[in-house]
Amino acid sequence: MRVHAALATAQLGFALFPILGKLTLAWIPPMPFAALRVTSAVALLEIFRRLGPTERIAPKDRRSLFLFALLGVSINQVLFILGLSLSTAIHTTILTAMIPVFTLAAAVALGREKLTGRATGALLLAGAGAFLLLRPRGTASVGDQLAGNLLLLANGLSYSLYLVFSRPLLARYRVSTFTAAVFRYGALPIVLVALPSLLRFDPSRVPARAWLFFAGVTVVSTVIPYLCNSWALARVEASRVAFYVFVQPLLATILAVLILRERLSPVTLAAGLLILAGLAVSSWKLRLPARPVP
Repeated sequence: MRVHAALATAQLGFALFPILGKLTLAWIPPMPFAALRVTSAVALLEIFRRLGPTERIAPKDRRSLFLFALLGVSINQVLFILGLSLSTAIHTTILTAMIPVFTLAAAVALGREKLTGRATGALLLAGAGAFLLLRPRGTASVGDQLAGNLLLLANGLSYSLYLVFSRPLLARYRVSTFTAAVFRYGALPIVLVALPSLLRFDPSRVPARAWLFFAGVTVVSTVIPYLCNSWALARVEASRVAFYVFVQPLLATILAVLILRERLSPVTLAAGLLILAGLAVSSWKLRLPARPVP
């Protein structure tokens, strides 16, 4: 029962991220937001890493780790937050659910998986759903939303490549050691790119409630889900954990409608169902664990 409670808590945290992120972006620009979030995550993950046994990344693995950090943290974080700033919370959670499907596509392209009928079906279903969200409609606001959706798709592809390429290296280290190192390596490029925006950013003009939203993104939607998932994965099969992937888009959509007053159109609903169908097929194939923190 405690395992299911931990998994439900993790998915609630994931579901809250697009909501808290949109509320934070109303006051904090995307690049400062990305830089502040990743540096806060580095500090918290480093604390948890030091609570366990001492383990260091071998020098021979550091070059590979830096490349993985670019894919899994630097590019991923920037594209996700920029995409969220332009798109809606509902579209964000639906497109983020495509990460396991992108992972399957990357594994097939790299020869790690065979192109079976099930894999083809997963890619076609999810691709049809993404097409519905990306098809042009003609207004300026929709144009921004399209750009945001494309950034979110690129974010998913980047993170999927990270998952595929980093798997052998991850097997050699504890999860806390590897994750803390990836965030350390990936934080520097984000801070460097965000530096001009950070210099123009005036924290004193951000109200207290916006900082509370930001703290929620860092703690409630990043650290707590990571810890809950890690604890649960040590106690239950990954295939059972994968079931909870399907809870997160439903929760996030309900919260976006109730809190942000976003509208769930028939087209968006159809796109979400197609992508979730593709996710179901790809998860059966890969036996993926619960969705990672974006």
